Amino acid sequence: MKLFITGSSGFVGKNLVSFYKGHDIHSYTRGQNLVEELEKFQPEVIINSAAEIYDSEKMYASNIQIVYDCLEYVKKTKIRMIQIGSSSEYGTMNRASKETDRINPIDVYQATKGAATLLCQGYARKYKLDVLIARPYSIYGPGEKPHRLFPMLYKSFIRNQQMNLKQGYHDFIYIDDFLRGIDILINHQNPKHGDIVNFGSGIQYSNFEICDFFEEIVGHSASINKINDIAESHENDVWVCDTTHAEEKYGFKVKYDIKSGIQKFIKIGID
Repeated sequence: MKLFITGSSGFVGKNLVSFYKGHDIHSYTRGQNLVEELEKFQPEVIINSAAEIYDSEKMYASNIQIVYDCLEYVKKTKIRMIQIGSSSEYGTMNRASKETDRINPIDVYQATKGAATLLCQGYARKYKLDVLIARPYSIYGPGEKPHRLFPMLYKSFIRNQQMNLKQGYHDFIYIDDFLRGIDILINHQNPKHGDIVNFGSGIQYSNFEICDFFEEIVGHSASINKINDIAESHENDVWVCDTTHAEEKYGFKVKYDIKSGIQKFIKIGID
């Protein structure tokens, strides 16, 4: 299978490249001409994992323009495309979010990711294209950015580094489970045009609970200052996935519960 993977230098992109290492892969990164690279490589599937999370001035180019260019190529060639969206598109909710909920962005990142989803759905439904949107919840695993929760806890528990830990609530999904979900979408025989699929465990944990799991698994405490303030201004005390559609339509369930995921994360390490 010929796979064109954007965002291949990021956490999800690198893991996608590794997951599909036996296939013919073009790893697209910023600086290349996307349209030219697509025409040259002629993929069978596009997986768009490119995204700008932090710099709002770069979000249009990374989160919308790339999607548009990919969709134009898909319209012409009729190949399959998997758009990796974000659970943050739903905004804050007081219950588990499901695919039929409207988007409710409160910042530029959420807005641009939501706009990309709508663009994908519009193209897919208008031109009958095999474009699917995967909305992951909080993915964790090897290759995460150093400032993220799990690498920080690893450094604290395994390398004895001090850290401050603010509160937060997430539905965590191990990277291997998410990659398996993407593979299910790529190989599904009868997808709905522009279908959105949530990928999460259906269970949320607080940052403090994750810290406690680390302590239980490694068997000792760490120098961690727990702060009751919520870690990010856009976060809520409910952030969890409704897994019904993924289970019933695609047969997807996570294989890693939170403890087994943390155990594998610790075993592999962060370097």
